[in-house]
Amino acid sequence: MSGMRRYWTRRQFLKTLGLAALVSPLRLQGPNDWDDETPLAQSIREYLETVLDGRRMTLDFRRINGDFNQEFHIQIRAYDLYPVASCFKAWLPLYYYLNTARDAWEDGENTPLYNAVVFSSNVDTGIVLAEVARRITGEANPIEKFNTFLRRRVGMANGLYSWDWPNAPTVGFVDARFEPTPDRVVTVDEEPYLVDNAFSANDLAHGYNVLARGPHFARWERLWGALDASLRLLAIRAPGYQSPIEAVYPDGYLGKDGILPTGDLPLGRVVNDAGILRVGDAQYIVALMAAGENELSVREVLTEIVAMIDVYERGRPSLTPPGGRP
Repeated sequence: MSGMRRYWTRRQFLKTLGLAALVSPLRLQGPNDWDDETPLAQSIREYLETVLDGRRMTLDFRRINGDFNQEFHIQIRAYDLYPVASCFKAWLPLYYYLNTARDAWEDGENTPLYNAVVFSSNVDTGIVLAEVARRITGEANPIEKFNTFLRRRVGMANGLYSWDWPNAPTVGFVDARFEPTPDRVVTVDEEPYLVDNAFSANDLAHGYNVLARGPHFARWERLWGALDASLRLLAIRAPGYQSPIEAVYPDGYLGKDGILPTGDLPLGRVVNDAGILRVGDAQYIVALMAAGENELSVREVLTEIVAMIDVYERGRPSLTPPGGRP
């Protein structure tokens, strides 16, 4: 599916986020995302296709301009399933804030939510999942409730099968919708692997699209506050640690990476990173997933992606899309 490009209108974005009934219909009449690939965007896509050729990686790469319109959307094998590692934790804050009374938010240092997002604590991740699940009606278990949120409110296609980290309160819970089966496998070098928690780069990039543009589109005060708080938490950096994207783009990044060491899975080392890179009034969304690759290889590719941001910024067209549509 190399080179596949899908573009979202504001109406589609709002419908996916589940906000249509909460937003004034007049707000939906704004400009749409660009639905034509400019020659500049095409050249960047074709270059990145050569960069990722032969590498066990998938990419979803987007630019959101200062008017909150998507200017380009580059996808390279972006719908392939890959182990998600800890990248999914980027949506724990939104899940928590939307299902917790504002005066009960606990997100400061040493709280489970802070530790899960900033320090990637796996036990605290289970604590947050279990805690929020208790506040949501219904008989579904904590994994199922979180996945339903990811699907219905965020618009992702995939979810967790389990979160069986030792000493986490989510041990033993599974979501049969995402059970690894011969029809739901991670394929690397044409070899299939059964992996409990597999997402796509498209899932991650779409999730950041919601975080990046949601505060602009939302008219429901509680949702706006939850999105804003999520972005603030994701922007906090762990002392003495840099994600792969941070290593090549140290300023203006917020996001969440995930790494599984060699030996955890038979397909080799997993290195993922996804987030938002701010350049002036624009936001670039990068979601890169890799399996059987090392950090050096991932950083080499991310360096090329960041270089393409500079190429686009220097040569980008005016804010009038191809064909003159405002």
